[in-house]
Amino acid sequence: MTEPYIIRLNGPWEMTAGSQDEPKRVKLPASWPQILQTAGEGTVVLRRWFHRPTGIDDGSQVQLHLIDLPFLAEAWIDDASLGEFSAAQKHAVEVKSHLNARCCLTVEIKELVPLEKSIPTPQISLAILPPR
Repeated sequence: MTEPYIIRLNGPWEMTAGSQDEPKRVKLPASWPQILQTAGEGTVVLRRWFHRPTGIDDGSQVQLHLIDLPFLAEAWIDDASLGEFSAAQKHAVEVKSHLNARCCLTVEIKELVPLEKSIPTPQISLAILPPR
């Protein structure tokens, strides 16, 4: 089986917190400590724009991967809800039908979870899986 093609959505992201009007630019994975500190003080919303990946054919699958996020979160692509995601797990959600020429991925942090002494680096990415 051919391995999936992974597109890491590292940055830039926009982060808004609480009643803050102007978003801050953050880059993952370097900004995770800042994001978690801000989330400890209230609601945090992360947004990242990206273009529809090329090379997707009718048989391909496109998944959003949320891996080891240290918080409970809800996600959307544009206005389409992808659901709520529990912390410290690997989630793979089919998103091909939600992809437009230009998309906005929104992740709203709902609740932080207690962190272990050593946590893996959280990862948000798109995976293009070849036709079966």
